[in-house]
Amino acid sequence: MVVAWRGLRGLSGREALLAVALAATTAVLVYAGAAKTGSPLAGVLAPLAVVLVVIALRSAVASTAIVFLLAVLFEGPTFGYLHFTAHLYEQVYKGMAPLDMLVAVAIVAVGLDLLRHRRPLQVPRPLIPACVTLLLGMVAALVMGRAAGGSLRSVAVSEHVLGYLLLLPIAVANLRLDRRQLAVMIAAVVALSLFKALFGLFEVASGRGDVVEGGTTLTYYEPAANWLIMMGLLVILAAASARTRPPRWMLLGVPLLLVALVLSYRRSFWIAAALAVMLVVMLGLSPAGRRILVPSVILIAAAIWLLGAVSVESQAPIVKRVETLTPERLEMNPEASYRLDERTNVLGVIGEHPITGIGISVPWTAGFRVLSVEHEHGREYVHFAALWFWLKLGILGLAAYISFLGGGLVLAWQAWRRSHEP
Repeated sequence: MVVAWRGLRGLSGREALLAVALAATTAVLVYAGAAKTGSPLAGVLAPLAVVLVVIALRSAVASTAIVFLLAVLFEGPTFGYLHFTAHLYEQVYKGMAPLDMLVAVAIVAVGLDLLRHRRPLQVPRPLIPACVTLLLGMVAALVMGRAAGGSLRSVAVSEHVLGYLLLLPIAVANLRLDRRQLAVMIAAVVALSLFKALFGLFEVASGRGDVVEGGTTLTYYEPAANWLIMMGLLVILAAASARTRPPRWMLLGVPLLLVALVLSYRRSFWIAAALAVMLVVMLGLSPAGRRILVPSVILIAAAIWLLGAVSVESQAPIVKRVETLTPERLEMNPEASYRLDERTNVLGVIGEHPITGIGISVPWTAGFRVLSVEHEHGREYVHFAALWFWLKLGILGLAAYISFLGGGLVLAWQAWRRSHEP
């Protein structure tokens, strides 16, 4: 205490007042954290978390990179290892998780960076129709959710993910990135995809992961990890197609990425990867490949259909998974049949509310076909994303969904056409 008092006496009046205010704020944070969680350690870490948030707000690129890194590395509660990472997705307030709050910090950091450097806000033109229709759809969903009996605050907070869909593309477009930083980020994406693939294979080898039909353990069920692995594979393939000589460690990681993606047993990612690989190769090697793009897509779709239709005398889990791509096998599978029942009911509800939708936080009803399986919170979710937007946000939601896909395609085309690199 004597040392602290002597230190305060050496400060000016304003500095001493600031030091006292910071000490009092720290004490309040420690007490609030300990009282809220019941853990003294959480109370001690609360001021540290505030300091980290302040640091993150000073760098838009760093805060955005941190959010991406945490979302990549931290898995949910069903993953076999590192269960503590699931706390990142636990709801702490009205459906919001710590990751949601970090995303909000990253968006605010971009806004503060624009103000500090007096830069105008840039909104990519191809995304303007999507942003406008989504914003209007969110307002309509808020009104419908409130009319269905939900409180205004809870309905508004439940739209936070749609808010990120609205704001994150704009935030990323306003990051200040030079070519060196972009190159580092691309290499980091490939390195992270290799790490995730290796960790997923450990999950399979230990038998501690999610289980698909037949009791087979898979690498990752969640789409984020499979998307990252697929993107790492495509980045390496694009670099090789452009003859830029990617590092050897990237080339050696291709088999690892392929095995991890196959052992995810996610049929949608199998199809997406096949089409994307074909697209990258044709667009990267020669202009002649572009003319056969549509016929090639049709041929690949026909090949997938035939793979599922042919009767193969094999008990291999991968073969069984491919066979389920046919409509006949889908109807025999309870989970696949559930998706067909879900679609029938959702289309029926949309038919009753085609313009306004039913609103956010309002579950759809199974009044058109009996469900083969019931899932917890299943009636707040739709497997077909376009139908979810139409169901919840009305016709404006469907328009926003289509506009985002179209705007993304236009942006990708513009970036490809304007680039001077091969």
